[in-house]
Amino acid sequence: MLLSLIIPAYNCEKTLNKAVFSVTGQNFDDIEIIIVDDGSTDLTPEIINSIAEKHLNVVSMRIDNSGPAFARNYGLEIAGGEYIMFLDSDDDFKDGSLKIIENALSSKPDILIFGFSQNFEGKAKNKIYSPDSDFSIDRLYKNNLLNSVWNKAYKRSFLIKNNIKFSGYRYGEDRIFNCGALRCSPSVKCIPDVLYNYNIDKGVSLISGYIPDKLDSCKIIFENFSGLCIDKDIPRYMFVKNILSCMTVLFADNCTLKNKEKIAYIKNLINDTTVHEAMKKPFKGKTAEFIRRIIYSKNTVINFAFSKSVAACQKRLLPLFLKFRG
Repeated sequence: MLLSLIIPAYNCEKTLNKAVFSVTGQNFDDIEIIIVDDGSTDLTPEIINSIAEKHLNVVSMRIDNSGPAFARNYGLEIAGGEYIMFLDSDDDFKDGSLKIIENALSSKPDILIFGFSQNFEGKAKNKIYSPDSDFSIDRLYKNNLLNSVWNKAYKRSFLIKNNIKFSGYRYGEDRIFNCGALRCSPSVKCIPDVLYNYNIDKGVSLISGYIPDKLDSCKIIFENFSGLCIDKDIPRYMFVKNILSCMTVLFADNCTLKNKEKIAYIKNLINDTTVHEAMKKPFKGKTAEFIRRIIYSKNTVINFAFSKSVAACQKRLLPLFLKFRG
């Protein structure tokens, strides 16, 4: 079997059928689809069972709610394909994509990277991310092509040999996974084809919920990519976006911290040694430099007010903030 496609599914009754059909509807048989129900409380389990009854190549599993990283690791344990791929339950593959992937994998790379379309609900114009044919970590990371796992295919034997799995973090687990793979000197093939639809639903994917240990995973990502990138300003630039995101999610609907606690969190964040050291050198770009100066000032009140204002504007200016988010 060529492909094992892993889908973590949590309370996705409205989107799962479309996601799975984008694969089963392609007349491509050399694939197994592993759907891992991450403890859903809606109709997702029933939908998964219905899909599995109709398609013999669909494997249905259920675990207690633990997050997408654990669901993906569970899928990795039972996958039998030569290559591993991932699909989020609210996204989908473009028609004909699996045949293109099959052809690209004929040269047997350890990792295949392809393009994706970032689709905004209700917007006619989508944003395209497409890699150049030549492999460059700097260019790929700067252009947001290493942030996710769903625009890639990984040789399963390569992942097993190097014990590459998803971390337990609830933020940035894709990037940490990719860092682990790239540190093992894989053979990488890039194709410019745009094969995946990353669907944004009314800003839900933008304003991710508050995650207490988000700063920890952001620091791991920064340190890892600082070791992988030739141009050290690229991981610094991405780190600025991450730090801004750490502050803006304090104003997400699910954050129950009081204002005093939010202020204490921001004070700890902007005084963190890794954060402060990364902010010392100025940026050439005006937006990044403006945010760097605010963070580097170590002024808790200014950072609190700025991040609160950014969070309030995010939904209205969704495309802009998706471009400059963490």
